[in-house]
Amino acid sequence: MTKSFTKRDINSPVETKDKNFRNKLKTNVRLAPLTTFNIGGPARFYVEPSSLSDLTAAVLWALRNSVPFLILGGGSNVLVHDSGYSGLVIYTGRLNRLEAHEDTITAECGVTVDRLVDKSLEQRLTGVEFAAGMPGSTGGAVFMNARAVDRSFSDIIEKALALKVGRDAVDSTWLENNALEFSYKTSVFQKRKFLVYNVVFKLTKGSAQAIESNIRANKNLRKSKGQYLFPNAGCIFKNSRWIGMPTGKLIEELGIKGKRIGDAEIFEEHANFIINRGKASADDVYRLIKYIENRALQTKGIKLEREINLVGDW
Repeated sequence: MTKSFTKRDINSPVETKDKNFRNKLKTNVRLAPLTTFNIGGPARFYVEPSSLSDLTAAVLWALRNSVPFLILGGGSNVLVHDSGYSGLVIYTGRLNRLEAHEDTITAECGVTVDRLVDKSLEQRLTGVEFAAGMPGSTGGAVFMNARAVDRSFSDIIEKALALKVGRDAVDSTWLENNALEFSYKTSVFQKRKFLVYNVVFKLTKGSAQAIESNIRANKNLRKSKGQYLFPNAGCIFKNSRWIGMPTGKLIEELGIKGKRIGDAEIFEEHANFIINRGKASADDVYRLIKYIENRALQTKGIKLEREINLVGDW
């Protein structure tokens, strides 16, 4: 059941000396429409920063009031609990400035991946076409080092402006690519208390015709796999290369494609996707995730590694 936070829940704690931030702070905001799964309960506290100072103020408020906080971008790769999130959700949708200079594009964390791809075509810069059609924000893509067609975001990042979160302080610092600790589907942002704010992408000049052709091909590939037919969060599990096959293929071999719990279903077109047939709850999806994990372990002796992030009190 979706929770609504009571007035008592919401009013404690809310101490802040920053009246401007306090005026922007919202309560009891539905999160389902902000996720690609279209699932989940409300945020106890919610704010939409539109600048670096806004973002810093939001994080500081959470730290000083001992409120847990979550950075939410395009809403892909997350499953929000049916009861919602009892802390502060910082939604980055208004941090969406984007600019190009010669062979680089600088994007704030809330810029959608498709906008970044469109900008590269406009500037005739090649290198990011692999991400065409990828849901979510650039901040989220950098956070998880998103990849497609054998390329990763780490391949095209020059540096990132990060917020280093201390016990009661927040400082901004530029991190070069080699300091971002990229590896398969991971980055320093998952390992340490850094938040993505601004990212500089290093690309190369190319042919507009070739760039457009590659973008179209990658979007068509996603369409051919049915990735836009139903709400979903992308791949549920990481590919474990030692297995010798993609995780989707492994799940397919388990013979469980099409398995449903409630309105959540293991997608027939791509077994590493769970789709929302319309009224799936977070609990439906979670139970299906556990079902896949148990079958893989019992049948093949393989412990799958989740790619999806669980948000809330699981």
